[in-house]
Amino acid sequence: MPVRWYADSPATGAVQTIHARLKQDMKIAMKARDKPRLTTVKSILSDIVYAEKNQSAGASFSKDSDVDVAGIIQRGIKQRNDSIRSYQDGGRQDLVDIEEAELRILESYLPQQLSPKQIETLVRETIERLGASGIKAMGAVMHVNASIPLRASSPETTDISADGHTYTTTLPNGLRVVSERNPGHFTALGVYVDAGSRYEDRRTSGFAHLMDRLAFRNSERLSSTESVAMIERLGGSIMSSSSRECIMYQAAVFPHDVPTALRLLAETTLRPKFLPEDVEELRVAVPWELQDVESKPEMFLPEKMHEIAFQTGTLGNPLLCPLSQLDAVTSEALHAYHKQWYRPERIVVAAVGLEHETLVQLCKDNGYGDLGSSPSCIEGKGSWIASFQDGAANSGTKAKNGPDLTRNQAVYTGGTWFDYKPDMDFSQVYLGFKSTGVDDERRLYLYATLQMLLGGGGSFSAGGPGKGMYSRLYTRVLNQHAWIESCVAFHHCYTDTGLFGISASCGPRNEYALLDVIATELEAVASGKGRLSLRSSLRSPYASQEGPTSLEVRRAKNQLKSNLLMNLESRMVQLEDLGRQIQVSGRKISADTMVNHIESITTDEISNVARELLETPATLLTQGYTENIEKFYPQVAANHGIKI
Repeated sequence: MPVRWYADSPATGAVQTIHARLKQDMKIAMKARDKPRLTTVKSILSDIVYAEKNQSAGASFSKDSDVDVAGIIQRGIKQRNDSIRSYQDGGRQDLVDIEEAELRILESYLPQQLSPKQIETLVRETIERLGASGIKAMGAVMHVNASIPLRASSPETTDISADGHTYTTTLPNGLRVVSERNPGHFTALGVYVDAGSRYEDRRTSGFAHLMDRLAFRNSERLSSTESVAMIERLGGSIMSSSSRECIMYQAAVFPHDVPTALRLLAETTLRPKFLPEDVEELRVAVPWELQDVESKPEMFLPEKMHEIAFQTGTLGNPLLCPLSQLDAVTSEALHAYHKQWYRPERIVVAAVGLEHETLVQLCKDNGYGDLGSSPSCIEGKGSWIASFQDGAANSGTKAKNGPDLTRNQAVYTGGTWFDYKPDMDFSQVYLGFKSTGVDDERRLYLYATLQMLLGGGGSFSAGGPGKGMYSRLYTRVLNQHAWIESCVAFHHCYTDTGLFGISASCGPRNEYALLDVIATELEAVASGKGRLSLRSSLRSPYASQEGPTSLEVRRAKNQLKSNLLMNLESRMVQLEDLGRQIQVSGRKISADTMVNHIESITTDEISNVARELLETPATLLTQGYTENIEKFYPQVAANHGIKI
């Protein structure tokens, strides 16, 4: 069956021509000082100009024709292949490497060759269209011209950040490959899947947690024993984890072990088996894990906080698999979940400390390029965040062949929860409010600075100013009230919303007074430069009730910048930051840009976002001796204007 390629009409503006891509990539390469790409692209553009000026009478050439330009590129590929053979015969490996690098660049502008599976699909569609059957119909099928748009299986596109540090390649199936070439002694690799507990429903509750626990076990090409042996041979750090919005797999290995590590990541993300014996192990292990979490308030209460704050699901869904769900878990159900969520448009493969071309090729070699995309794949940055910005997100929107849960915006409800355990040494009090998500970039930095301003910690925390000893919760709470064991600000941030608040602990029967202390500190920041009236607090005259000063805000901003930059010194933090930023927003925000955002924050803006918190319904959790706070929390909340 002959296959005829035809070019998309540039007049439609739907698809960028190869010539336009070359011009665009030349500018990007100049900014990024990418000499190999710049040299290669310039040579092709020169050939195009020459071909336009020297058209023969019998043959026309147009730079807007992808077919004509592809012919120029194919001649360039032939020339480089000839040069490679000559240099290899002459023992000039240095020149071979240069020619091979240019060859890969040229090939990226040509249509990707059809895979055997794509060819089979094309043949089957032709047979069905003709209604052909039997050996006699073979001739009719073979003589059909299968017309396929030249860019229907478009080659991957590579974007380079303005600073030249970040390379992002989108494969034809929508999967994104991103890298940064930071020098170092080891390479960090990660696979990030846009899935998690917020996307689950009653049938799949806890499945993201189970996918994490089943990582690096039996797959189509590796047994569980072989996977463990491979991890031990690598000797690096290899892990997986699940959260509300992401399932991630990460590895830190020596550069020469990168192919082995990526093969291991590909096996567990693309080809898991979910054998019955593995599922049975989970039924034994998960109850112990749940019991361990419930015994630790610092782990259990943040999860409960989400359940009470988002009672309609999404971010309120349990992060860990509920006991009631374990009996319903089967290999078939896990395979269905994997097929539904591990789609190329929802996957980002990231690396730090690796050549981008090498990473892209390894991804193709390990099957990431062959992963079939969903018909509902969203073009562009591949994130559902845009649906919120356009006001299109609602529970009734359902994508074809995919779950509508991806478009469910988290709905904050607030609420109260009291867990009476009088035998606990310390009672725990959590007070939270709705904040903002990644989609509101400016307010995101404001809430991060507010968290630093409040700070806090434990009554026996050691350290100097860099450890938050000059934060408001230290100077105004822990240093003033010996009966308070701990007091610290928290901020859980997600794509479309967030949860900001203060968690604290104290001895039994002081819970309602602790709630008043927490509320007073939030109200003091919200008051700005003014002074709170005495009615706002039951605890005066221990500490000044004035709002934050410019000195405090400047100290908080400096601490936030310091924490940000020091964390990015870690290669694994760089990796996760890179992969998650590309997954959520489709772009990488540089550290310099973040620092500039933080530096521009004013004291008034901090007070404004604190006031916004108090305007939303609160979420209140208490565990321990809760009898008194259950009686008095309405009065305390009313004194501070808090809606519960």
